Amino acid sequence: MHIARHVIDATPESVGKPAVQVAQKSLIDILGVTLAGSSEPEVRLLADVVEQWGGEGQCRTLGRQRALPAPSAALLNGAASRVFDFDDVVDSLGMHPSVAIFPPLLAVAELTEKPISGLDFLVAYAVGQDLSVRFGKARRETLLESGRYDLSKVIAATAAAGKLFGLDARALVNAMGLAYTSALGETQCMIDGASAVFYQQGLVASHAVKAVLLAAAGLSGANQFLTGRWGYYSAFEPGSNLNVIEDNLGRDFRNVDHIAFKPYPTCRPNTSAVALARSLAGQKTWHADEIDRIEIRTNQQIRDLVCLPVEGKQTPSSVVEARFSVAYNIATALLTGDLFINDFTEEAICRADVLAVSRKVQSLHDPECEDPKLGAHGRIKIDIHLRDGSSLKDSIDYPKGNPKNPMSLEEIDQKFIKCVRHTQDTKLNESAGDLLSLLHGFPSGRGTISDLMSLL
Repeated sequence: MHIARHVIDATPESVGKPAVQVAQKSLIDILGVTLAGSSEPEVRLLADVVEQWGGEGQCRTLGRQRALPAPSAALLNGAASRVFDFDDVVDSLGMHPSVAIFPPLLAVAELTEKPISGLDFLVAYAVGQDLSVRFGKARRETLLESGRYDLSKVIAATAAAGKLFGLDARALVNAMGLAYTSALGETQCMIDGASAVFYQQGLVASHAVKAVLLAAAGLSGANQFLTGRWGYYSAFEPGSNLNVIEDNLGRDFRNVDHIAFKPYPTCRPNTSAVALARSLAGQKTWHADEIDRIEIRTNQQIRDLVCLPVEGKQTPSSVVEARFSVAYNIATALLTGDLFINDFTEEAICRADVLAVSRKVQSLHDPECEDPKLGAHGRIKIDIHLRDGSSLKDSIDYPKGNPKNPMSLEEIDQKFIKCVRHTQDTKLNESAGDLLSLLHGFPSGRGTISDLMSLL
């Protein structure tokens, strides 16, 4: 009940300007990423199937004409948010908070009868991000160690959506307890390069909406969903440090120093490797005949995720596998000087000149990269050995977009514009400037979610 009361009582003043500003950047970031992701062929395939399930048209699915029941709209928006692996993350934990939080918030905002201000939306967003980070930091193992892909994210997303929907404290406890029954997440799909990577994020968003609506109707869930005998931490994460959850709860919002943004649409350690490779290359692009080999050194968690099996990562067989291949990502960046959404298509991942460089990438486990303060991400080192006998090498601890190496609001805006352009939607491109102006006004209390939806 203490967590529920904290969520219900949160105000712009108690949350504070820094946390609201991080939530604003996350909203701009995830909205652009979701709009771009909605046009991805696999997301369209999923949408074609989900639309056949029918139901009352309650909420918008971004990038689609047809309104759907709120859980179905959240499912598709969640999948679109995650499909490009371009959403915000927590570097030390390997978590993706916004793909779980944004779609349910958008759905319940459309369901409520009263206008939802942009500021209220951001406050609920910040509360959800804070809980998501706290739940993750309490765990003894990271998701890359356990294979359990952040099962608690649905509880944090439900808390945020329940607040925005107007649940009282008792109903919010029930909603979070109901969400616990649908906690899900597995990491094998990332290793295998499967579509389940983004589908499971859509399921999380959908389950959060269902939990809120069921609790609002009077259904009950487990009260001790976190700490009971068979609550989340006892059943799935024994040995966790539960004191982390309530440490300065309501006074210290953890999104401020944990939410990180991505400059490239790929798995986070690949983002770091690409940024480092581009920094080493400067303005020059490199072809396979100029390179002898490229050595990348990481901790074991990251090596397992994006470097192994070697042959599969050097020549990825699917778009999802390419997003989880450090070799493909480094090769593309060195050859073209950039990395964007268009580099992840069935045609792009078969480019012979890119694969020729990719085959030269060798991975090594380096104990020096196992730095506890860096968590799952660890340190990443790159050594580019050139045919002329010279070499370029450096390391990175905090990638671009990390709170210690932040992306500015202007850079987030630029990313948003690039994502909107990718949609090739004339109306969206014409309204992109108005969308940013509206979103920039949210922290000061200007604008509503209805205003936002009218521009989409």
